[in-house]
Amino acid sequence: MAREEKIRYLRLKQVFDKALNQSISTLKNWEKVSACFPEYASNRENAANLSNCQSQVIEFWTEICKREFEDILKERNVKEKLDELDELISEARERLRNLPRDDHGNGGVPSIDELSSAQLIDCNLYTQRINAAKELDKRLDKLNKINQHLEDKLEQLDCSIESEKKELSCLYDRFIGKSVDTMPDETLAQGLNDMLQELSESQSS
Repeated sequence: MAREEKIRYLRLKQVFDKALNQSISTLKNWEKVSACFPEYASNRENAANLSNCQSQVIEFWTEICKREFEDILKERNVKEKLDELDELISEARERLRNLPRDDHGNGGVPSIDELSSAQLIDCNLYTQRINAAKELDKRLDKLNKINQHLEDKLEQLDCSIESEKKELSCLYDRFIGKSVDTMPDETLAQGLNDMLQELSESQSS
């Protein structure tokens, strides 16, 4: 977009200048100012002093307002945002001009005031369905992550149980399943049998 086409920031400045001039118009009116101090202004020297004060107040008030206005513009990045808005509007107008036209020269996309109540409702419902679908996708993704986490934990637990079962089987073969010179400890044997049975039941469940 050409520089001269970015007019919104310029218009904002013009509106501010107009509002400022209106706000100080009373201060610029000597008749109203002198009417506030009729006795003092009746003397020529005093009137000159009052006129000088009037000029200083106007200058001070104008400077303060302009400074605060400029600070607000910089703080909120107004110029860049308005220039960007000008560019977006210009781009939208250009796209609208490039839309295919019918035999009557009308654009292919109707304006919003040409839509019926039913069409407006359909547009609103479509937007709501799109938003609802996005929200459901987010929830589904969250559930999938939770399920995957649980599945990983179960696999780790299963591997841990299988490892412990193998260790207990080795102990069983070592101390009970094979013939040894001494009789096995019945308490140890029973404990190992109970642990193996418990592991088998937990794994099968």
